[in-house]
Amino acid sequence: MVWHCVCGRASFVRHAAVVVSLLIALPSLAHAQSQPIGAIAALVGEGTITHAVRAERAPAKVRDQVYVRDRIETAQRSVIRVLMGGRVTITIRERSIVTITDDPMRTRVDLESGTLAFKVHEGGLRAGEVAELLTPNTITGIRGSLVVAEVSGSDSDVTVLEAHRPITIAPRSNSTQTTQLPVGHTVRVSGPPHAPRFGQIRRALRERLSYVADLAEVPGRPRDGGQERAFTHDARAAHVAPQLGAHPSARAEMLQRQRSAVVERRGDPAASRRRAHPEDRDDAVRRARPDERDDTVRRARPDERDDAVDRSGGTRRFGARR
Repeated sequence: MVWHCVCGRASFVRHAAVVVSLLIALPSLAHAQSQPIGAIAALVGEGTITHAVRAERAPAKVRDQVYVRDRIETAQRSVIRVLMGGRVTITIRERSIVTITDDPMRTRVDLESGTLAFKVHEGGLRAGEVAELLTPNTITGIRGSLVVAEVSGSDSDVTVLEAHRPITIAPRSNSTQTTQLPVGHTVRVSGPPHAPRFGQIRRALRERLSYVADLAEVPGRPRDGGQERAFTHDARAAHVAPQLGAHPSARAEMLQRQRSAVVERRGDPAASRRRAHPEDRDDAVRRARPDERDDTVRRARPDERDDAVDRSGGTRRFGARR
């Protein structure tokens, strides 16, 4: 009987503590939800925004205010850009579902599906503050960076275009198991949230970086330089940056020409010489000075001089030894 009384009293105390904590948290939560954390700065196409406090979906419009736990969805061929107090810029691509959460020490964006570019401006975070980009199976910790995440089915692809400070990625089921993700690198994480499978963190190809950098831009608006920053990790690719403002088809053609040139340079040198036009070979022979041809003849052995003379355009003496 005494045991049941003690257990009942302990249970009552626990429930009372939960109720008190909720009563304390509700006013602050209500205040946070009543204060906007950002606004829609650009809209291409169509999208919707669902405010958590009203739980009703409405068409998204430029200058719409965004609150804690608001849900934003984009239609096909649509892009929405959200600015959060000049600290964070979020570019939501087509057919994407995003929930934005902000608290005093953490900015969190949850990408349920689709594609999103998450930029933390340099100096936008206070000391000890961190921003997080979540996909169904990953958590990416961001501190002054430009990161693009793509979610398709159970696959999450995360690519780093810019990093002023180290970026980490971890499974969503264990946020303390972090791995550093360097600038210019990409990783694919597959599988369900409780058992994600991390692929190899690999250096992204220039074509991949160009494609991902485009995802961080809003069509029809001035570019913010993300294309050039995408190539800063590789000095060999720097010459590509000034040409990236061209039409996508022109850029693809340029990259194809570069790949063809690399393949040809890596090919057999003899094959390259054989591919030279006959007239080019004749010009090369004619450009050789006469004294060079004579030196070649003098250096040859007696039985090779006649052949050398023949090749240099001379005549062989009658009865000469072969």
